Amino acid sequence: MPEPTATPPAAAEDAEASALGPGPAEVQLAMARRRPRLLWAPLVLLVGVALVAAGFGLRGLAGGAPSDSSVDAGFLRDMAEHHAQAVQMGMLEFSHGADQDTVARAQDIALSQQREIGIMNSWLSGWGLGQSTVGEPMRWMGGAGATADEHAAHSGSGSLGTPVGTDGVRMPGMASDTELATLAAAQGRDSDVQFLTLMIHHHRGGIAMAQYASQHASEDKVRALAKAMVVVQSQEIEQMQFDLQRLGAPTA
Repeated sequence: MPEPTATPPAAAEDAEASALGPGPAEVQLAMARRRPRLLWAPLVLLVGVALVAAGFGLRGLAGGAPSDSSVDAGFLRDMAEHHAQAVQMGMLEFSHGADQDTVARAQDIALSQQREIGIMNSWLSGWGLGQSTVGEPMRWMGGAGATADEHAAHSGSGSLGTPVGTDGVRMPGMASDTELATLAAAQGRDSDVQFLTLMIHHHRGGIAMAQYASQHASEDKVRALAKAMVVVQSQEIEQMQFDLQRLGAPTA
């Protein structure tokens, strides 16, 4: 296995004492207080693809907006909820972590996924659709609960962590209530390792969702955004595995 590559250390202030929530105002406030080096390449790729994809919207309007039960609407709603937990975990690591590269990666994930939430919610609003999933998630993938986990497991990507339907887990790869509480209480290297492990599982579940949407969504811009998520999150998984190895922890 190749040796992990370490990115140059970044200047950062002492970790904040309390966990921050996933709201955009809180995220931006925390970013202003502490500014480790951002991992810009994945974010630039994602935002660039999303902006280009927005140009496809006129064709979607000409053909009518997606329905409330469409793959497009279901994916955007569920992925926004999925992303919100990633932002929460990223802010916990941002506040409690010790390794500057891991803290920078957590910051990058929190910022980029918060931006994506804004993009997805704006599309739903533009179609006159609600932004929240009503009832069980993942119905747009052909089922909820264990069925959704099976979709993700079939990608062969590795562990998705706690199964759907267990301890508050609503979608593949999401952290359980117990895992979130443990991460919130962790400090230093423990926070670094727990964050990286949970986020790798989280990304794998998100990739499975995005892969399905990239093949079955009707809107060009939704498919383009889903494909960009697959690319970016796959790259981030590879980077985070190297981070775990560099920290002397088992890969996820």
